[in-house]
Amino acid sequence: MKDSQINPYEHSDIKVKLLKLYLEKYINILALAKGVTTVEVYDLFCGEGIYSNGKEGSPVIILRLIKDIYYKAKKNSNVKFNCNFNDFNSEKTVKLSNYISEKKMHYSEMGTLNYYNEDYQILKDKIVKAHKVKGAKRFIFIDPYGYKNISVGDIEGLLSDKNTEVLLFLPTQFMYRFEKKSTPESLYNFLAEVMPEEEQGMSSSGVDFIHKLRDGFGNKLKGKHYVDSFIITRNINEFFALYFFTSHLYGFEKFLEAKWSIDEEEGRGWSPKFEEVDLFSTIEVHAKTNKFEENLITFLSQLRSNIEIHHFTIENRHLTTHTVQILKKIQNSNNLIVNNTDRSKPRKGAFYIGWNEVKTKTVKCFIKYENNGTI
Repeated sequence: MKDSQINPYEHSDIKVKLLKLYLEKYINILALAKGVTTVEVYDLFCGEGIYSNGKEGSPVIILRLIKDIYYKAKKNSNVKFNCNFNDFNSEKTVKLSNYISEKKMHYSEMGTLNYYNEDYQILKDKIVKAHKVKGAKRFIFIDPYGYKNISVGDIEGLLSDKNTEVLLFLPTQFMYRFEKKSTPESLYNFLAEVMPEEEQGMSSSGVDFIHKLRDGFGNKLKGKHYVDSFIITRNINEFFALYFFTSHLYGFEKFLEAKWSIDEEEGRGWSPKFEEVDLFSTIEVHAKTNKFEENLITFLSQLRSNIEIHHFTIENRHLTTHTVQILKKIQNSNNLIVNNTDRSKPRKGAFYIGWNEVKTKTVKCFIKYENNGTI
């Protein structure tokens, strides 16, 4: 058994933190969403849920979060949360079950609690073929003991009902190491599915390899799903990654919010502090949005609706708060034209690019960048 499966490294803690941050947003929304009756949550390589050092693993984090949110929303929600924990090693699920029972972490009124000891491929196929229930949503966390069982086709199958979101962890550092030499057959098959042949073995760094996988996933699922990565640095030049897949722009936006809440500068990932940092430091962290600002200005060289600007922001992996800050800056330099659709006088700083306008498809204004030489 790997040491990281017994005692989590700091980078493993961050993996679980991102899972928690995203699920907190996801479950809070679904608990009160109209038309949603059931949320199926799967942890397909769940482990025993608690490490020997007392830290909690993904299934315990998931269940604790569901319990807290369920009882807070109970008066206003009829949604049931069904938790499905799988590990091929039955000893692990027995330990997990005992811990959950001992800590009284689940009650039947919350939904069902199921344990499985199935091969990933078999259970994955069962999930894909499962009868689609009206009002049901699914979240699937895949943290495999390696990568040999993972394929783009599997992810696409899990997402095929358009009501499923997947968070996948990959040991990209080890995959990158073997990309250039002694490539095992399982990795070769995986890369052949994700990357063009001419790009295989050509990654310039571990981060470049992660981005190539992200873009490869995105190209394979283009037009149907949103894909993003979250880079976890273990040591200098050692990188692992989480990949997120969803059919819904709103789910993608919530994932981006979780990312940027951890990495406030770039929304890209997490790195340990390699240098001593003063705990009482008052240095304020600012998002680095220069490149995005350039792209946004180019995009706004044509008249764009508030809905189009929202889509552009999220698809470029930034937050609407970043776009609002940039638009205000341009507006203060008198380089922005804003025309409200109701012909009312535009209110300074009002751009209507929030989710409510997107959800209701409400075009409230059109915006264009006009260079007056003052920015």
